[in-house]
Amino acid sequence: MKFSSIGYLIKEGFRSIKQNGFMSVASILVLVSCLLLSGAAYLVFVNVEAGFDYAYDQNKAIVWAVETADDQALNVLENNLRGMNNVQDVFFRSKEDTLANYAGVVGDATFESLQGEDNPMLDGFEVTFKDLALFDETIQLIESLENVDDISYAEDVADTLVVIRQTVLTIAAWIILMLLLVSLFIISNTIKLTVYSRRLEIGIMKSVGATKMFIRFPFMVEGMVLGFAAGLLSFGVLYFVYTYLISSLSLGFITLANLSTIGMLGMPVWAELLVCFLLIGTLTGMLGSRHAIGRYLKEESGVNID
Repeated sequence: MKFSSIGYLIKEGFRSIKQNGFMSVASILVLVSCLLLSGAAYLVFVNVEAGFDYAYDQNKAIVWAVETADDQALNVLENNLRGMNNVQDVFFRSKEDTLANYAGVVGDATFESLQGEDNPMLDGFEVTFKDLALFDETIQLIESLENVDDISYAEDVADTLVVIRQTVLTIAAWIILMLLLVSLFIISNTIKLTVYSRRLEIGIMKSVGATKMFIRFPFMVEGMVLGFAAGLLSFGVLYFVYTYLISSLSLGFITLANLSTIGMLGMPVWAELLVCFLLIGTLTGMLGSRHAIGRYLKEESGVNID
């Protein structure tokens, strides 16, 4: 195919979209539906991640120092805790702060009698972990530190959070993958209808010596344009709906993650969605069109361009 023919073939692709307006709209709407479902699945994943980040922050360990630990020993223990790879944050909790939590729980007279030197509580550190999958290993390292009396933590909660998170991530990944495959299948069959409506024209082109690429190219352009339009429309719909939900939906401490939240690709979620929708829509349209024309003409029309 000559370079000078590319402009003509691109125009043919756009002409086909205009001539087959109903099918073009149908193709876009079908692909929009699949992209919306895929995007919704991804947003569910993002919100699950945000929820688990919140849960991770709540699942902390309290490292209690020995009763005889002085200020210097407490500083050394704090520095050792902060130096651990899996420790995200360390917050000092004095024995006075711990006792203050019991104000109103025990009687006033009892509470007053426990002040000063009679305070039975221990100084401690509230430790937040980076990765709960390394929870047990980190606890063992903390237990080996000097001046550690005891550690309070919810081991079962940590293990449960790790299992649930891995399960949700796996399910979300499979859902997105299956929806993308469905999108490819649907756009392929939709384009096949357009190919069928122009089977006589294509047969004539093949009979006069048109190359494989010359026949494929307009359909690929058509599929790419339809896919790009579907990606843009899908993003607009999803962005509008989601931003509306962000501003109106909140269930206690559970709030939808903002679209400016950093996603899996290291970009804001809205940017990832836009880029992915446009790329997936365009590639799906191109590959679906290429597959449709090659397979359909080979099997149905007896014209093999593969």
